Amino acid sequence: MIRDSNDNLIFLFLEADFECIYKRLKARTGHFQKPQMLISQFEALEIPSEDENDVYFIDANQNIDDIVNSIKNICLERSS
Repeated sequence: MIRDSNDNLIFLFLEADFECIYKRLKARTGHFQKPQMLISQFEALEIPSEDENDVYFIDANQNIDDIVNSIKNICLERSS
């Protein structure tokens, strides 16, 4: 439904391995998501299929500046 009649809509799928996300989660303070809950989140994760042409995969194992730059580049490419 969300895709209907919206040609400008894109999805960004930030993809990182379990260890990377686990380390980032452990480094957070005061966050409701406990590191132990991450296992079930990875088990329930539905990775977009290759036929979903409006999904861009972002390597989230990178540092935050590189992630942001990747997203900016996608937006710039789409706007030109």
